[in-house]
Amino acid sequence: MVRLVGIAVTVVLAVAGPGPTTAQASTTPATVAATVSRPFADTSPLNVPVVGAPMIDPNSPAMVARAARAGLGYANLVEFGIPVYEATPSTPRQSVRCTITDWGPCPFGGGPRPIPVDAKPSAGSDGAMVVVDRTTGTIDEYWQAAPASTGWTTSWGAINSMSGSGWGGGSTGAGASRLAGVVRVAEIQAGVIPHALVVQTDTVCATTFRPPALKTDGDSTRSDCIPEGARLQLDPAIDVAAIPGITPGERAVARALQVYGAYLIDRAGTSLAVSFEVAPDASATGPGSVYTSAGFGWDYDGMPHIPWNRLRVLQAWDR
Repeated sequence: MVRLVGIAVTVVLAVAGPGPTTAQASTTPATVAATVSRPFADTSPLNVPVVGAPMIDPNSPAMVARAARAGLGYANLVEFGIPVYEATPSTPRQSVRCTITDWGPCPFGGGPRPIPVDAKPSAGSDGAMVVVDRTTGTIDEYWQAAPASTGWTTSWGAINSMSGSGWGGGSTGAGASRLAGVVRVAEIQAGVIPHALVVQTDTVCATTFRPPALKTDGDSTRSDCIPEGARLQLDPAIDVAAIPGITPGERAVARALQVYGAYLIDRAGTSLAVSFEVAPDASATGPGSVYTSAGFGWDYDGMPHIPWNRLRVLQAWDR
């Protein structure tokens, strides 16, 4: 099946049944795979665990109370999920025009880019899409992408390196890669997410951000706003497996939040949301069979068994 070949840890899955042919794999979203490797360097902020006894932001209780006020962390599984495609040398190359012209040179202006013929951006207003090209080691990241009469258009985007830090360009509010921190379908099937997650909230600080973020799209002046780039961690003292009713999917997310945490990378229209890959069998009525089997009942599943009020905001990502 389709594999996203990265740089670091490999999660080995047990997948029953035959996978798609090579031709099918090159033109379908990257999905449940025999192996899935996390992208970016081992030293990426996304791939290093939270240090022991990290420094906690003095304003963490207020920030968490605001972000966790609904008691839910909404899983962006379909409408605002991230479709991930894998390009091969035979994938068609298409011209891409940026519709925003006053942000500088279009990142895709250097020549045609690999886009599978059946590629579809996410259905929500973000129109997000990611295309991984293992031959060149690059990740094409689109924001508000759409097919056009000749090639494609996109409001903006970025081209990142699979072996880089996972930060760079303008495809997200904080400057993180659009692929960075996305929970993959294969990881949910494996029950292991070997990297930090990425989250969004409606209370992102205006003008201020912190490393590893490069910028912000925040607009909040509240005293309990969270700056983009902030790393959040679920209290590692919690025995996640002992939480009554917790689903396999929630358990995998909670453990990743304890070990690797999550970075705030975008402003959202809700209290707290988590980025997931769109499954190939997702629809308006369901997130796909793997997610459903792991306990995700619908798009925007709130993962209610995770104790979101036990998050904490770290003062810095690396100490």
